[in-house]
Parts: sequence; structure tokens; C-alpha cells
Amino acid sequence: MGFAQSLFEHVIRIAEKNKAKKVSKISLEMGELLLINPEQLEFCFKVLINGSVLKDVELDIEFVKPLVKCMACGREYTDIRSFCECGGIVSVEGGKDIIIKKVEMEV
Repeated sequence: MGFAQSLFEHVIRIAEKNKAKKVSKISLEMGELLLINPEQLEFCFKVLINGSVLKDVELDIEFVKPLVKCMACGREYTDIRSFCECGGIVSVEGGKDIIIKKVEMEV
């Protein structure tokens, strides 16, 4: 429920700032490493939006693979691993964020 609540609060602020009468679509970019079930997110979000300018909103969720980069040679991977093929240690640099890409609204 935490991610849904945060998303709701952010989008409501955007809608209020723009004096929106209705929000029709929210496009999200969600990292796979968050391990969020999209159906669960949508269910919780629908509970929160009832009676607001978001009541008929469509959630469009695009999943983003993680970006893992070797700290020694700079090689990049999209799968989780602890070590690079060169033996270097890797760091996770992407795939753990939720980004609101676009909010479509009627003002």
C-alpha cells in the first residue's frame, strides 16, 4: 500500500498544481528490482483514488530491467550477479526506481 499511497499523493499534487478536472492516464517506469506486483499496485491505487479527480485513471506500467555495472572494467549487464566475467565486483545502478513519466489530464 505504501507505493500506491506515495504515487497517489504525487499525482494529486501534480493535478492540483495544474488545476486538473480529470486525470485520465498515468505512465510509470518501474524497476524490476522493486519486485512490486503490478496487479497489487493497481488494486491498492484504485482503493485510494475513489472520489478524486483520478477516479477513472488508467495506469500504464513499463518495467525496466536492472542495470548492473562492473566497477573494474565498466561492462554492463541486465541480470543480477555479484561478479563480472573479468572478476570485478559489480554495482547495481538501475532497475530500483518508480518514475512518473507522464500524467495526462484535462484542465
